[in-house]
Amino acid sequence: MKQLLLCLVWCLPWSLMGAPAERQDVNFLVITADDMNWNSVGCFGSPMEGITPSLDRLAGQGMRFAQAHVASTVCMPSRNAINSGRLPHRSGGEGFHHFRLSDISTIPRTSSRNGYRVGILEKVSHSTPYPDAPWDLAEEMGRNTELFYEEAGAFMEDAAKAGRQFYLVVNSHYPHQPYHTHSSEGQELSSRKGKPAWSHLGPIFHPAEVFVPEFVPDTPEVRGELADYYCSVRRCDYVAGRLIDLLEVRKIAQNTIVFFLADHGMSAPSAKGNAYPNSTRTPTIVRWPGKITPGTVDTRNFVSTMDIFPTLLDVAGIKFPGGFDGVSLLPAFAGKDLADRGDVFFTQFYAKNGNGQYNMRTALTHRYAYVFNAFYNGQRLYTTTSLSRSFFQAIVSLGKADPAWKALPSFCCTRPEIHLTTGSVWRHHFSQRHAFGR
Repeated sequence: MKQLLLCLVWCLPWSLMGAPAERQDVNFLVITADDMNWNSVGCFGSPMEGITPSLDRLAGQGMRFAQAHVASTVCMPSRNAINSGRLPHRSGGEGFHHFRLSDISTIPRTSSRNGYRVGILEKVSHSTPYPDAPWDLAEEMGRNTELFYEEAGAFMEDAAKAGRQFYLVVNSHYPHQPYHTHSSEGQELSSRKGKPAWSHLGPIFHPAEVFVPEFVPDTPEVRGELADYYCSVRRCDYVAGRLIDLLEVRKIAQNTIVFFLADHGMSAPSAKGNAYPNSTRTPTIVRWPGKITPGTVDTRNFVSTMDIFPTLLDVAGIKFPGGFDGVSLLPAFAGKDLADRGDVFFTQFYAKNGNGQYNMRTALTHRYAYVFNAFYNGQRLYTTTSLSRSFFQAIVSLGKADPAWKALPSFCCTRPEIHLTTGSVWRHHFSQRHAFGR
């Protein structure tokens, strides 16, 4: 009976949807980071000084959600859950493929049918639910920030000339590998995939000055990779900053809702491709001038990136199609509690790049995470690209001599079937060290 009830909780929508609010003429700009840890952003507690000035400014003008989570922790399933407002298994979008279920309502299709101009810049294939998605603009961009600025500006201009509101999602490729390396300081950067050279702006973070999280060893190799990662986080912030400036230049900031989020955690053994709190938690910021009190922080509600679609419909006054697992965030914008989002929240992981199935489920409270590794059979090994980086290599190397790290490589690759962790801890019962702050 308990298993049946748990199955029902995970498979049914989290909230019944009501009628949408009266239509408002609002644009929607969604900016995403790629492989960025929630606590890499300054206003979310990053100890790296000056790491994200633009995002910190955005948070000061809007609302920061302290308990926001993604629907899956690899790129395409996470991004397409935004498009559907559904858990990936309820759209057939668990892996790196289009939705297997037909006629699922999506943001591109619904927005287009209701008069919005819809566009996407970068990571088009990983953010498109069906091959025939009606994008008015779909352009791969590379990593040059000024290209984002120019293309986004042209898209907004076209929407204004047509007298239409817009939905635009801009996907920064930062801080996904290959990183913008600290060793590139002062060097002329080359083009990539036929696109202009990467933007070379802002500070460079060096290995000696980086913060080393407790979930990885403090070695020269790890510090080098972290320096490259933080340099790339700073580049992502610059992309966001230029887009925010663009709204001011075009004088449309007042009637544009801006969402910022990351698709999942960084490429490390405890984050990307897992279902730990550090995997699913995302640095979500929303700005809506005149509607959201500047500088507010929501610490009570668990929110999801699946909430973006129903929120869009609620704001735009578009009829809800039903079938959502997400809910409208309008009550949270007003400082109210969301129904059934205060005590327990469920997160999940399905399939890694290449569609290898490693199903994981987690029940979260504000203090605990109860993790169920459904793929566990005592023999199957968990493999992912994050285990090929210097982080995991350093853990393996130190584990040969240091008892504090000895058990961790085996845990990363096998996992217990179930376990309970505290806060954002992921290193299980064999360790007394906490991998991340609460």
